[in-house]
Amino acid sequence: MLEYTEGNVKINGINIHYYRTGGDKPAFLLLHGASDNGLCWTPVAEVLAGRYDVIMPDAQGHGHSDRIDPGFSFINHAHQIAGLIRELNITKPIIMGHSMGAGTTVNIAVNYPEIPKAIILEDPGWQDREPTGPEEEEARAREREAFMKTFAGYGARTREELMTECRENNPLWSEAEIVLWAESKLQFDLAIFSSMQIDRPHYTELVPRITCPTLLITSDGGLVTPESARKAASLWKAEQPLQWVEIKGAGHNIRREQFSTFCDTLNNFLAGL
Repeated sequence: MLEYTEGNVKINGINIHYYRTGGDKPAFLLLHGASDNGLCWTPVAEVLAGRYDVIMPDAQGHGHSDRIDPGFSFINHAHQIAGLIRELNITKPIIMGHSMGAGTTVNIAVNYPEIPKAIILEDPGWQDREPTGPEEEEARAREREAFMKTFAGYGARTREELMTECRENNPLWSEAEIVLWAESKLQFDLAIFSSMQIDRPHYTELVPRITCPTLLITSDGGLVTPESARKAASLWKAEQPLQWVEIKGAGHNIRREQFSTFCDTLNNFLAGL
């Protein structure tokens, strides 16, 4: 079982909650995706905690951190994590993020290049396709509406109901992942989706500005297509390497669906730093 302490820091007036395994070890930050919380990283943290001081923050609007305020923008997550790193006196952490958290990780690497030793991105929202006409615009709007209804419905269900639904929809997930996922859905603020522009500026603007070693982990069923990954590689300008690994048999939640392969990929990258 993962052992950790909990704490809070106030960054620009916003309370950010975090979990930390501690120890005199290199720091490793894990940034969760939208509607998850810091503890959703627990299975990965258990793999890392022997070698790293693992810090798992709850992003604003998630877990036990403050709710979304009227002036919220997704870039705030990056500023808040940079502030947390400063307040905890963390030096040169490795930062890994999933989905929204991957977007935050990129924003930290771009806006605070002195902070990360390296970054790891699990299926960030790097997509190229834009609506080409009214019909596609309408279809995209329907998708957003369905997306919102799905998340809005979580708060009306019990933890046990959420776990049952998660088991049915995600047969590859471990029971530990299902429990953590269900708990997080009862804690997040739906107002996080008042802005759908989670990954802006576009990744093609951000990738050339990353200067630290980077691992991009994608899947054959995730958001990042091979075309987008190759485009990112073509835009890479840093002397430090960009490594891209595609994991088969997974969707957007790569680590939850192919845990062993994900951890092997992660450990291979870490061994080369």
